[in-house]
Amino acid sequence: MQIRISDLTKRFGTLEAVSHVSLQIGEGELFTLLGPSGCGKSTLLRLIGGFYVPDTGEIYFNGRLVNLIPPYQRNIGMVFQNYALWPHMTVWQNVAYGLRIKRLPAQELQQRVSEGLRKVNLTGLEERYPGQLSGGQQQRVALARALVLNPELLLLDEPLSNLDAKIRVAVRSEIRKLQKEL
Repeated sequence: MQIRISDLTKRFGTLEAVSHVSLQIGEGELFTLLGPSGCGKSTLLRLIGGFYVPDTGEIYFNGRLVNLIPPYQRNIGMVFQNYALWPHMTVWQNVAYGLRIKRLPAQELQQRVSEGLRKVNLTGLEERYPGQLSGGQQQRVALARALVLNPELLLLDEPLSNLDAKIRVAVRSEIRKLQKEL
């Protein structure tokens, strides 16, 4: 998917969180936003994902204006900084959540969840709850949940920030591997 952002601005009251951002991201490109805390990286990702509506500017996916298209119609996967896992659901249920909303047939749902868990090396942990997992494992559950949707675009908000150094290296390597696979 090609993304083009033109003169994008988002304000929260008097705070201008994103100010006149323009950029282009090519098909299959791995793109990283770097900057200090509070500079608008997460806000920009949420704008691209459709979780916020820009005050000014335009967002295009493959030449199509998507400013007012809701997240569930954008064919994106998003992994939030805090993982956003349901604590009362097992790993399997968390990963299957979006697929259940889409009402996929049971056999396809089972296959996609199993494949998603395999891709992030979580096979065997299906019946555990998020509170029983390490930070790195929770991160991978959130990643699997996004991947099973077969998104055209995968947005990762601070994917390594809550991980210790050893797990950070492993997850970084997994993300690179997945980018090459997908």
